[in-house]
Amino acid sequence: MWKLFKREVHHACKAVIGWGLLCGMVGVSPALAQEVWQDSLRSSRGVSLTMPYSDMALSARFIGPAVSDKDWYIWCFSPIWGKDGKVHAFCSRWPAAEGMEGWTGANAEIAHYVADRPEGPFRYVATVMKTSMFPDPATMSAPHNPRLEYVDGKYVLLYICQNPSKEGTKQRVGMMVADNLEGPWRFAGDRGGIMVEASDVPGHWTYQAAIGADNPAFLKIEGKYYIYYKCGTPEHMKAKYGYAVSDKLEGPYEMCDAPITDNVSYLEDAQAFSVDGKYYLLTTDNLGGNSGGWGYLILWESEDGKSFRRADAQIAMGTVFDYWKTPADREELMKTPGLFVRCASGKLERPAVLMKKGKPAYLYGVADVNVNGGKVSEPYVFSVKWKVSKRKSGR
Repeated sequence: MWKLFKREVHHACKAVIGWGLLCGMVGVSPALAQEVWQDSLRSSRGVSLTMPYSDMALSARFIGPAVSDKDWYIWCFSPIWGKDGKVHAFCSRWPAAEGMEGWTGANAEIAHYVADRPEGPFRYVATVMKTSMFPDPATMSAPHNPRLEYVDGKYVLLYICQNPSKEGTKQRVGMMVADNLEGPWRFAGDRGGIMVEASDVPGHWTYQAAIGADNPAFLKIEGKYYIYYKCGTPEHMKAKYGYAVSDKLEGPYEMCDAPITDNVSYLEDAQAFSVDGKYYLLTTDNLGGNSGGWGYLILWESEDGKSFRRADAQIAMGTVFDYWKTPADREELMKTPGLFVRCASGKLERPAVLMKKGKPAYLYGVADVNVNGGKVSEPYVFSVKWKVSKRKSGR
């Protein structure tokens, strides 16, 4: 199923390469892109958007790589402030020699990084999870999709793992908890850390899920604990988000009866957070069918955290090329031999915000093009401003 998804995205990306390069030629000057708010995004020129821009989208400033390591693919960058005043991040990574598909392999791991400030650079601290550390490696392998949270005086690490004992890619959501970021970490609950998996009850919306449940996010709302997850049944490309809720942090969690997002096109990679009493999901819009912008990020807003509608959503960010250097620089970059290119649009994957004074101040994401000219993926950091004023959609 992952190969089918990858093939569909690959063909779609090829179709927009020419569009992406053309759009990149039209835009603000490097100084404006770096120093002041944009009126629109470069990649939106000539495109009919169906959502308004957020202030984050128009104020974002590209800073640089958070982690750059030629020997590893780095993915899923999840930052948090530590008790030491530093910024810590848990990332998924795998050896460069294994190629992009190494994320499901035996050497995939979740690693701890730290930096003195949000802009980085981040340095490796330790490996937190790998297949051999699971309680049952025969049914749990290849940890991925880390989401790092702090709740009730504990650090919470959500992740996904594969199930090698089942045919296909049957992903499940797990949890580890610790009193300190340096550990020791332990698997939560009484099921070896597993908190959420697709239902085996016919009629439930997650029954016969294409790849299982993945891309977790987390919120505590009015004393209850919510794990958000993506699920697509039976077609992965029609995946939506749902939640599982519990009265206790370590479960058991009960899945919702229906999807909570009304997306009409594929989305993934949610991070959940709250600001001023409202709840948000930050997701990708991989194919642009929800926002009108290919590979954009979406900021979904909710009053209760249980329902997220397109009518209340905004464009959270564009692609990396909406903020990085000049169109001419992009053209030269794409000629680089061996350049890591997953999608030429430069869309951002696995977005995550870092809060400051209760509001998003930095956004991290892995770009589908290595703008440093490298052969592996790496996460980038952007500064953003948060006002959440409604802005006019379109050019």
